[in-house]
Amino acid sequence: MSDKETSDAVSDFGTPETDRAYSGYTLVESHEDNFDDDFRPQVCDLADLRGTPAARDRFIDRLGTAMVDVGIAILTGHGIDADELQAIDRNALNIFTTVPEDQKMKFVSTDCAYGEPYYLGYVPLQESMPALPHAVEAWEFDRSAFRITGEDADAALGYWPDEKYESAFRNFWHACEELTQQLGRALLQYLDVDPSLYDQNISPTNDVLRLNHYPPISSPVEDLASPARVLSHEDYGLLSLMTGSPVEGLQVYRPQNEAWSRVYTPADSLVVISGKWLGYISDNRFRACTHRVSVPRDPVQRAVPRTTVLYTLHPYEAAILEVLPGFQPERPPISGREFMTRVADRLSERCRNMTGPNTSGPAGVRPSINGAW
Repeated sequence: MSDKETSDAVSDFGTPETDRAYSGYTLVESHEDNFDDDFRPQVCDLADLRGTPAARDRFIDRLGTAMVDVGIAILTGHGIDADELQAIDRNALNIFTTVPEDQKMKFVSTDCAYGEPYYLGYVPLQESMPALPHAVEAWEFDRSAFRITGEDADAALGYWPDEKYESAFRNFWHACEELTQQLGRALLQYLDVDPSLYDQNISPTNDVLRLNHYPPISSPVEDLASPARVLSHEDYGLLSLMTGSPVEGLQVYRPQNEAWSRVYTPADSLVVISGKWLGYISDNRFRACTHRVSVPRDPVQRAVPRTTVLYTLHPYEAAILEVLPGFQPERPPISGREFMTRVADRLSERCRNMTGPNTSGPAGVRPSINGAW
């Protein structure tokens, strides 16, 4: 099987995937890909949600339409000031570039989530997979890694190479926790569903903060085995919030014209990305955003590091996921654990099919519970 999904691909839940929205695209950037770089994600100003009824309706409509269309939006007016975002970016880079390698390797976790080897902790640079020679190193933390109410403060510090990083990211984590709940309620309103209906499923939050570091590349593009840094995928959770980067890399797939678009993020904004959980409960009214990361085309940008910080909201293992009221579900209710395991298994399968039997395959790259590789 090639790195292109076939039109009769099997969906995450065992039924034929007949919707071209989730088939027919390449897992890594290819010369055969169509690109539409005129596309710009919808910009949603959160200040509207706190404004007049007309302004609130405008925000809800823009966000909902963006999630239906592609599954990505740009969030402004989010309340995190520019200085704090710059500090987040700076600390994300420092945790990878100033912590010695031997110390980082002490944080390669053996803990599992959802009954499978989906790890939190440090994820080394994924050079072991031939298809992704210039991929990403990452660090993933859940709420137990923060000194917050309900968590063991002493144990939380054990997840970090230095307690200054816990302090540096805690406020950002709190802000994203609040933002995703506001965005989730707005999306329910877009569907004419009681916005408080899902409060018990997303509060307290079951979330992960993922730090991504894409190191500089000195080689010319033509000398690279592949331009891929992260395979095409959809996040597993309800919503993800991600810091933007001035360095090119993020691409989204638009099924309407079967084309990829490079995403450019305005300074001081956040990227909102919809996940599989949101698609599931909306009976696929909302599209889980298909996205990937590729090497920058500009040699100047290839020569500098790229960092992003991603916050994702996941279901609890024991939660029962079902389609929202008012829709005609084609699938029965499913536990959070089974849901996450199935979507992760499919991503692993697609990776195996792409790499073939004589490569390191997924054994060389560990699945992330954020849905990224």
